[in-house]
Amino acid sequence: MKILVTGTAGFIGFHLAKKLLERGDEVIGIDNINDYYDVNLKYGRLKELGIKKEDIEDNKKTDSHTFNKHSFYKLDLADKEAMDRLFKQE
Repeated sequence: MKILVTGTAGFIGFHLAKKLLERGDEVIGIDNINDYYDVNLKYGRLKELGIKKEDIEDNKKTDSHTFNKHSFYKLDLADKEAMDRLFKQE
């Protein structure tokens, strides 16, 4: 099953995505990586999911180096155009 997880770099989203990936689901993660709290924590969580900081670009797909069924997009959930593109692509 393909599942969209919002806030993948946050505490809850990260743990949810990790559990889903471990059970074999395909996960599309999104996060805007804002500075509400230390962004280094967020990039650290993404790294655990196989998403390298240097590979991340705004509104672009980044594939995981650890989980073959995980992709990440750095985008804002409130950006309607970006979300429309995401749903068309995925």
